[in-house]
Amino acid sequence: MTGFTDDLILGGRVALRQPARGFRSGSDAVMLAAACHPRPGGRVLELGCGTGLPMLSLAARRSDVTFVGLEVQPGIAALAAINIASNAAAGRGMVCVGDVGVAPFADRSFDLVLANPPYFDAARFRRSPDAAREIARLEGAVPLSAWIGTAMRLIAPGGHAVLILRHERLAEVRDVLPADCALDILPLGSRTGRPAKRVLLRLRPGEDGAVQELPALALHEADGRDTPLANGIMRDAEPIIWT
Repeated sequence: MTGFTDDLILGGRVALRQPARGFRSGSDAVMLAAACHPRPGGRVLELGCGTGLPMLSLAARRSDVTFVGLEVQPGIAALAAINIASNAAAGRGMVCVGDVGVAPFADRSFDLVLANPPYFDAARFRRSPDAAREIARLEGAVPLSAWIGTAMRLIAPGGHAVLILRHERLAEVRDVLPADCALDILPLGSRTGRPAKRVLLRLRPGEDGAVQELPALALHEADGRDTPLANGIMRDAEPIIWT
């Protein structure tokens, strides 16, 4: 792997080295982190962590948590390890190379599991010539149901999972959730008044199985400018509050 950029995210709170070409972390990663609220001193796992932006964004906001990233691509995992060290988080975090379908962790060992699973079904979308980008974007041998199953297995009692997905995959999530898992749905609207294409999901196992859909968050004004909410999340590391 050759060619990197060194970027400052969250108003300079996170330094991120990532490939200059191929899959690059963006607003989804920051939105995912902003929606995460582990218990004080909690242990956090990011499934498919890539170069580490979501877990590092959360760590920048919450200095009390420890975290682990799981990434299947060794070269990308190596970049995540560099980023952990660059952000002075080596004492709190680490990255492991492994597959989400066989995540090498003990059951119920994390207070929070977060993930940005591959959005797209490989049979329905154009393939990318960049292998790393394709792995990050297209669902492969590990289907969405396995990502959710792994998260459910690893969440400690009283803990939860947070995912970001395309809105059209919401039905798949609901089909595979255990009956005792509550689901909170927070649509992310691209512009004021337009249908949401992405959703944040909070999965709370061991509860009553209720499904709650919250009002959409508008991230851009009608003219394309960022809303004050989006600015606060992307630049000032403000959290997204579930209500």
